[in-house]
Amino acid sequence: MCGSRFWAAVLPVLLAVCLVPFVPTYAQSAVCERALAAAQDQYREAEYDEALRLAAACLNQEERTADQAISAYRILALIHLKRDELEQARSAVVNLLGIDPTYTTDPVADPPAYVSLVSIVQRDVQGPTEVASSTPESTRPSFFRRTSTWVTMGTVLVGSGVATVVALQSGSGGEQGGGGGTPPPAPEPLPIPPTTP
Repeated sequence: MCGSRFWAAVLPVLLAVCLVPFVPTYAQSAVCERALAAAQDQYREAEYDEALRLAAACLNQEERTADQAISAYRILALIHLKRDELEQARSAVVNLLGIDPTYTTDPVADPPAYVSLVSIVQRDVQGPTEVASSTPESTRPSFFRRTSTWVTMGTVLVGSGVATVVALQSGSGGEQGGGGGTPPPAPEPLPIPPTTP
């Protein structure tokens, strides 16, 4: 009987000691999940301060999953983009990519600014490792980063604008050379059709 009393007293303590570390993890994970859902709702309602607070609360939890951290950093980046705080948005994306370097955006569901930011940050973060070959093509800047591209595009736009202005001015004056003359005469009215017998 003495042995059963001992186990009856010790068993609950052993169970509590063994299970207690798992309860806070689940509880904190559930708190983070609720905070992320609420942050997403607040973001949709343009309550950015509250959404920011909720996402930060999730990130401050010691026990959170990698997916929860990625979702929190995504929400932070979206909020900062809406507020035109590009450095903070970039920092959130850098932290996100620190957790999952292969992270990809959803071009249909995510805003274009967010998709572009993630792409730019991924290129900046992974850039030095990708430039392995030293061929002239790999060191050449991309099409839109070349000065010649922008000079050509500017020349075409200015030239087409000038041509449009000249065409409009020369067409408005008829033979008088484009200077606000009288409008052309109205066309003659159509003849009346003959009546049928």
